[in-house]
Amino acid sequence: MIKNPHILPSMDAIPYSSVELFTEHKDQISWLINDFVLKYLNSLYEEFQGDLILPIVLGELAHQNISRIMSRGQPVDSFKSDISSLEALRDVLAPCNPFSISEATGIPRETVRRKFDALLKLGWIERVSPRGYLITPLVVERFMFGFNIQLFEGVRLLCEQLQKIVIAGESVS
Repeated sequence: MIKNPHILPSMDAIPYSSVELFTEHKDQISWLINDFVLKYLNSLYEEFQGDLILPIVLGELAHQNISRIMSRGQPVDSFKSDISSLEALRDVLAPCNPFSISEATGIPRETVRRKFDALLKLGWIERVSPRGYLITPLVVERFMFGFNIQLFEGVRLLCEQLQKIVIAGESVS
């Protein structure tokens, strides 16, 4: 089985300076991260009606679809005008299937297949070949601009708070 690239790094892979910074401020950092993660998980729970596997499958499928574009080495801004119109990108998206999603996430293939069925019913993915699926413009509309902007703002605020703790030694509540 392929190692999931989305799993956090092992302790051996984390620079010692990060371990030192965390250790010095572990209570505040742990609280901030936990607060962020809980809010994010709750938003996913609400958005996906309690099914926390569905956003993992949809996210991985979208990630694999877009990977061909993002791996070209071109600045992301060069795609800005096209990303809002997924149709303009269809020829360069990389279709994927339940097997590739199962391999990438570690979720059993049959579970992924059932999630694909649910995503097809929602109109969030479509079959483009016997073994290939793509996200639809509905996913871009629903998640890229609303949900992802909210997520970005949460991450931005988290980074700001962590920076205050680590660099300035301030207390954040």
